[in-house]
Amino acid sequence: MSSPVSIFLRELRLRAGLTQLRLAQELGYEQGYVSAIELGLKNPSTEYLDKLTAALKVSEKEQVKLALVVNQSKRHFTLSPEVSTKTFLFCSDLWEKIERLHPVLLDSLHDLLKYDDLLTERPPEQPTRIRRQKMTEAPCKSE
Repeated sequence: MSSPVSIFLRELRLRAGLTQLRLAQELGYEQGYVSAIELGLKNPSTEYLDKLTAALKVSEKEQVKLALVVNQSKRHFTLSPEVSTKTFLFCSDLWEKIERLHPVLLDSLHDLLKYDDLLTERPPEQPTRIRRQKMTEAPCKSE
């Protein structure tokens, strides 16, 4: 499967009306390197991206999107030493199963991650304190 950056770079090349071979020649790379990037087998080097954006006259808006898809296409992730044990265990379990997860489950997990952003936008709810009403003793009837 292709990475987000490979799909985006392929779209840029096709929009410019270039073949992989022609783009590779213009940038000074082998056609196989361009192919490997577009297939998602390799991530592009910073040098390649710089040459590509200059050669294709990529707009500022597209450069912002390019930075986003490069970040989304990372293959290695590092946990901070400060994360909780639960985080380590979750990431370990996820890593073991990630390639076997059903697409519907992946979509659900992705949607679930968005809730964290929503929760940080709202102040935490304070529990309503329920006060007991003082019971007044009923007057005793004297007989």
